[in-house]
Amino acid sequence: MSVVRIGLLGGSFDPIHLGHLALAKAILKDGCSQVWFVPCRLSPFKQEKPTSFEDRTAMIRRAIAPYKKMKVCTVEKELPIPSYTIHTLQKLKQRFDYEFVFYIGNDQAKLLDKWKDIEECMKLAEFRVFKRDSEVIECPYDLREVPFKRIDISSTRVRAGAFQDVSESVRNYIWEHRLYLHEFARHSMNEKRYLHSVSVANVCKELASAHHLNEEDAYVIGLLHDICKCWDVEKSERFMQVYEKDHLDEPKAIWHGYLADHYLKRVFKIREKHILQAVHHHVKGDCDDPYAQIVYIADKCEPLRGYDASYELNLAKRNLDAAVSYVKQIQSEYLKKEKKV
Repeated sequence: MSVVRIGLLGGSFDPIHLGHLALAKAILKDGCSQVWFVPCRLSPFKQEKPTSFEDRTAMIRRAIAPYKKMKVCTVEKELPIPSYTIHTLQKLKQRFDYEFVFYIGNDQAKLLDKWKDIEECMKLAEFRVFKRDSEVIECPYDLREVPFKRIDISSTRVRAGAFQDVSESVRNYIWEHRLYLHEFARHSMNEKRYLHSVSVANVCKELASAHHLNEEDAYVIGLLHDICKCWDVEKSERFMQVYEKDHLDEPKAIWHGYLADHYLKRVFKIREKHILQAVHHHVKGDCDDPYAQIVYIADKCEPLRGYDASYELNLAKRNLDAAVSYVKQIQSEYLKKEKKV
């Protein structure tokens, strides 16, 4: 009877990306019958709290659905935190009569002597290390090296907005469950603009509640309405030439609303027209869709603006049309005053 060799690929997978799938394919080429992705609940080497175990596992399932020899192993959900490999391997050996091979990268290999009960781990599974291109493996143990072409992809970069580096099914899940949107926003703008966007999002949610609209969608519109605000002029002009040529003669200060519509559609494949429409029209307030009216009002009246907008916000909770008209009037008077000064 032949031995079944299972390759184990552990990590946070927050989220799983195309680089992880490439590693899994390399493991299969290295002689393993299957690859098991083993998401950890909480790594002892990381301080930040990861996305929920359930969301990360669901994304792995979506990503590996086309590959019959790739599985997800949720054993660490049953184990105490932080997640130690020794506990994972002990549990797996109790349950399965397989030969396990645990694959790690050079960064992990450098710290291998700091792993809990590493000597015992190596009795339960063979450890192998990926050797990316010509890098020098630094490891206190003599591990078999597995050649692998370097791929410049990381979960950190994905969370910051490189969503092209995940499979389409994972990208859809990220949008459907509104994952990583704060990190995306924070990396897309300066701190002041990000704080403004969060404040707008909170007001949008409050106004949506008053009008029995979808609070989550309203919050997302507020959070992402200025996603293109900090783009430089050259980048903005390139996008405007492609997507909004008819508006090129309008002031550059309002371009970011038009651009956000197309950019978000490109990044997340968004299908919700009310979300795209709201960010598109949020600067000028020239759309009578309630979500567009809400973000227009919230953008002008959020608390960090530094003036008392309680009248406008109370009016908006009762009548969006009246509030939009009033805010436009106030804005017009303010701009006239500024020009005189």
